[in-house]
Amino acid sequence: MYSQNEATLLPPLSPSRIEEHGVSIRDYVDLLIEGRKTILLALVSVLLVTSVYLVLAPRTYKADALLRIDKNKALLAANLRSEANKSPSEAENPRAQREVEILRSRSVLGKVVENLNLTVETSPQYFPLIGETLARKHDAHDGIAGAWWGFGSWAWGGEKLKVATFTVPDRYLDKEFTLIALEEGRFRLQGPKDQLLAEGSIGQSLSADIGESEPVTVKLTELEARPGTHFELKRNTSLAAIETLQKAFSVKEVSKDTDILSVELKGRDPEQLAKSVNDIATIYVNATVNWESAEAGQKLAFLESQLPIVKERLEKAEQGLSAYRQKHGAVDISAEAEILLKQAAEMETLGIQLKQKYDEQSQRLESAHPDMIATNSQIKHVNGKLAALNKRIKDLPRTQQSVVSLSRDVQVNTELYTSLLNSAQEQRIAAAGSLGNSRIVDFAVTPEKPYWPKPSLLLAIASLLGLSAGSALVFLRHSLQRHDNYPAMLEYQVGLPLYAAIPHSKKQHKLGRLLGPGKERQPGILVSQDPLDISVESLRSLRTTLEATMASNVSKVIMISSPAPGMGKSFVSTNLSALLASIKKRVLVIDADMRNGRLHETFSIDKQPGLSDLLAGTATLGEVIVSLPEVGIDLIPKGSMVLNPAELLVLGELAETLEQLKDFYNHIVIDSPPILGATDAAILGKQADATFLVVKEGRYTAHELEVSFRRFQQVGVKPNGFIINDMKEGSSYYPYYGYAYQSSDLEPKSESVLKAGYDALGGLFAKRQQRERDYLSVEAFIDDIDDNKMQV
Repeated sequence: MYSQNEATLLPPLSPSRIEEHGVSIRDYVDLLIEGRKTILLALVSVLLVTSVYLVLAPRTYKADALLRIDKNKALLAANLRSEANKSPSEAENPRAQREVEILRSRSVLGKVVENLNLTVETSPQYFPLIGETLARKHDAHDGIAGAWWGFGSWAWGGEKLKVATFTVPDRYLDKEFTLIALEEGRFRLQGPKDQLLAEGSIGQSLSADIGESEPVTVKLTELEARPGTHFELKRNTSLAAIETLQKAFSVKEVSKDTDILSVELKGRDPEQLAKSVNDIATIYVNATVNWESAEAGQKLAFLESQLPIVKERLEKAEQGLSAYRQKHGAVDISAEAEILLKQAAEMETLGIQLKQKYDEQSQRLESAHPDMIATNSQIKHVNGKLAALNKRIKDLPRTQQSVVSLSRDVQVNTELYTSLLNSAQEQRIAAAGSLGNSRIVDFAVTPEKPYWPKPSLLLAIASLLGLSAGSALVFLRHSLQRHDNYPAMLEYQVGLPLYAAIPHSKKQHKLGRLLGPGKERQPGILVSQDPLDISVESLRSLRTTLEATMASNVSKVIMISSPAPGMGKSFVSTNLSALLASIKKRVLVIDADMRNGRLHETFSIDKQPGLSDLLAGTATLGEVIVSLPEVGIDLIPKGSMVLNPAELLVLGELAETLEQLKDFYNHIVIDSPPILGATDAAILGKQADATFLVVKEGRYTAHELEVSFRRFQQVGVKPNGFIINDMKEGSSYYPYYGYAYQSSDLEPKSESVLKAGYDALGGLFAKRQQRERDYLSVEAFIDDIDDNKMQV
């Protein structure tokens, strides 16, 4: 006999025993395979939402044009260069980023809004959600679509409306007006409060008094719609229209340092988009031409104003030099004086040019501008050099000083006058034929296909998102569950052997839902309802293990418990008992959960005296044992409700009763309460020959099992092992425990198979008769026990 009364003490709890072991990639793969239904559901849900969006989302189009920004060809500025001023100015090298900001400016976009009347917004009123989609499916070449389901006020496709003029008082800006199409090109205009304002026809300018200082005016150039169709009409402020255009408008350089700009505009009206982009490009190019022509004209005016002054100074310098030579005769200039003359002339010429440049910049720039500061610094530098040259000239003989000074004046003024004449001629050419520094490379065309939504991109993103969301849900659910992943790990951590892993049974799930008072169901348990169920096969392996490890010729008391309620101990108790009875064992099931036992509901019997009444002495053994011939076992139900079940188990004659029952039954299976919820299981465990803990997959932890083990150990009971119940079909270790017959294996295939079935049926009736004889002997045995008690 396998005895458990001598229990060995466990060493103190060590955190290292219950710590989480590291997981491998295979563990994650198994977890994803287990949660494949959740992942598939998330994927289908996201794809379904994306598909609905692709069908219902409004189509967005994109029109684009290409602009080329040319380098300046020195037509806008005079050649006032020298060795001291070689850095290119801002006008000589326009950068693409500067042009991007100009293109997005209100000065350019404001003209587009004004030219194309973008302050007026018009749109047909579509049926909610699906109206715009149905209208988009309609072919405009087929004319105006008919009204669906009799809703004549909605637009269903093919409608057109173009507004030439629509003005409202400032108070009604951004307010929605309603325009209703009538017969023969007529229309009706209603205010924001649906008040009638005016009626007219296409091409007619209408004015309506709305109670403000300014009337509402409207003029249509085109209206194609079914009579009764409603349109929304709204007038925005110019600033709001410009801001809306700026949000939909983008400019970017095609690639770095190419000076090729791509101008893009997104919206719902393809024709309007192409017109807007071309208008933006044209206005920008014309603006740059006008700006450059104006700049050239301004510079030309300045040069022409300086020419008479420089010419007069040149004439005076020539007259002074001529008069000096006539008075003193020819004077030879030494080599040193000639060098000083040349350097001084160059410095003075450069200084005058810089002064002219400073004066020209001062007309359009502030004094704090970097260009102004740089020019002023160059002037000071040139003046310093010129002062040093003048000092050296003063050291020359007086006659040579005078000749050098007069010759320098003539030379400087001659160079200045020649330079001004050349610059003036260049500016005349620039003002007359300036083309600007921008060119339109490609004009925008009406887009044929929508830019957004993109089905392939969205479906790819949705697939990735669905798979990611489903995987995240699987991992989140796994992290929130209270369980350890592998039975082998539990055996190692808790120190208890695993006796069986019972897969999830769909049939048992249906039977469990039928439990309860007032619910009709067939009497019996899973073994009798579906003997070939996959869970029953696992219980058969448990039965085989018990038969192999326990002496079969001695009655055994087997107690089935669990750490907490709802883990399936009653399922294991009842079905294991039925399987033991199927191999000609006399089996008794005791519902020892006197608080919440429900075995009488499981076997569909009325509530009657049971274990609590037997232990309290209010009922005899013969009154509490119920025979269940359909299953082949006997049952002692929990009995009447009591407040002190633990005291009854201690004070009642439980041990004597079990000893009497052992004389007749091969196995007594006790369905005990949870060990962590009550002390009843610990009391019952002292009378049991074998104790097993049932845990449900996903609702237990190794620590919970070890605490249950220790609770039994404290009263001298050593559990034999544990049983995992309700293992999900998707579990990675399910295949190892989920081997069973398939329904197709039981289909008749030949006459010999049918004959074997008839033979098996005959054997079944023979077994039933034998069971009835056994039950008669059970009743006789109970009567003998009751008679012995009466004699005592």
